[in-house]
Amino acid sequence: LPKEAFLSLADLVEATEGIAGLPIFALSYPWLHPDHPDPKGANLLRVAKALKALLNCYPRGQRYGLFWDYGSLHQHPDPANGVERTEEQNALFKQGLGCLGTLYSHQYTRVLRLTSFPDGHKAEDQAEGTNVAKYFDRGWCYTEQSWAGLTKAGHLSLDLGKMRAGKEYDYISLVDDCTQDGGRRPPLLPSAFAAELETKSFTNGKDDKPLVKRLYEAAFEEQFGKATELDYAYLGWGDAEAAQLAEVLASGAAPRLETLLLAGNKIGDEGCKALAAALKEGAAPSLKTLWVDNKEQPELVAVCEERGINLY
Repeated sequence: LPKEAFLSLADLVEATEGIAGLPIFALSYPWLHPDHPDPKGANLLRVAKALKALLNCYPRGQRYGLFWDYGSLHQHPDPANGVERTEEQNALFKQGLGCLGTLYSHQYTRVLRLTSFPDGHKAEDQAEGTNVAKYFDRGWCYTEQSWAGLTKAGHLSLDLGKMRAGKEYDYISLVDDCTQDGGRRPPLLPSAFAAELETKSFTNGKDDKPLVKRLYEAAFEEQFGKATELDYAYLGWGDAEAAQLAEVLASGAAPRLETLLLAGNKIGDEGCKALAAALKEGAAPSLKTLWVDNKEQPELVAVCEERGINLY
């Protein structure tokens, strides 16, 4: 890669001034062929369309980076003919894998998820040995989605599979379409993540499965350990999702959390009771402000008054 393709820490700090979040995108998508993730450039076109719209929210001339595994990590040059990475490249590849948790889980990076195959891509037409599993059934895609679901606000994890063919997008319309119906699960405890991971497919499951379990647990502890605000507003969550979040908070995650935003969801009495029970047992000990639409639920009102939490 040319020198200008790299950002120093100083460059990155300068690039964040005046904008919300980090100018870093990470792409999550299923490879379409074992030797090349996007042989006909169909996914490239979808990503380019999304990036064009997203750049409207950044100052003109702003530099940004996109992590796309195929171009960002050393790949085997010609595996079909036995040409593989050098030892040096393989070491860099493994080092890169160790950083994936931070790229996808960081609270202020933006994750773009291609959850659907491009038009015209049919599983029955693929070469023998190709992984034809859907996005939600693949181990790495599931992991990347789970990382992105930890502490990010809804607009920072976009489902590009919901983009509509033929529609011209700007920033607002893209975010609206790609977050419709929530588009996002609540965070998972590492134990729950590991259990569900067993149902997912990997091309190299023997090595990848234990790796992603370790990476997920590390990302979970890092991101929740430092989060002071969690914005889960307008994600379409109901009682089940609120109960899952309550379980995460009750585990001792988010010790520094001060503000929790749950407005714009569909959380009823049962979900509020689950949150109240977790708070009563000491979850989120630093919490000062809670935003939720069902703010008159008795148990929740009582525990917020008891702990001095502002309920809006």
